[in-house]
Amino acid sequence: MRNVITIVSDRNASGAFVRRPAVRYLAAAVAVGLVAVAAAAALQLHAYRRVDDARNQARDRATALVPDVLSYDFSTIEAHFEEILPQLGGDLRDRFDRVGREVVVPSAKNRQVVTTATVVESSVVSASPETVALLFFVNQATTSADSAAPRLDGSRVRVVMSEIEGTWVMTEMTPL
Repeated sequence: MRNVITIVSDRNASGAFVRRPAVRYLAAAVAVGLVAVAAAAALQLHAYRRVDDARNQARDRATALVPDVLSYDFSTIEAHFEEILPQLGGDLRDRFDRVGREVVVPSAKNRQVVTTATVVESSVVSASPETVALLFFVNQATTSADSAAPRLDGSRVRVVMSEIEGTWVMTEMTPL
């Protein structure tokens, strides 16, 4: 008997390379990995857009609301406070109502106070899809029976806006 060495080729009879099971498993694993990475990226992008939308909507709403909350005229203050209350939420609404009725309205009427607030600048401090904290720089001009010349005051106010039933309302307001 002759010793014959046979060389086994990776080609089959038709000349094509034989696919090995390991290569198929590797290709499947790579495909699954790519799909998982794409899905994770899509979820991250969706979450970022939700927070970005919340940030923009809350900031726009708060920028319009802060001057309304901080401005009043003694001759229309009661009606003004009634208009503002539905735009406030949480404990802020109750405190604003109580302090307004017990302190601000009587004092404003007695001293004939007119105050106008203007937002100078604002910045988002933190944001989630449901709650956004902001910092406002506000100028206030105030006149009263005591002083016909406007007194100008600059202040900083931290505001928290919360989305409640599809509407952004102010739930916290803290002077700094």
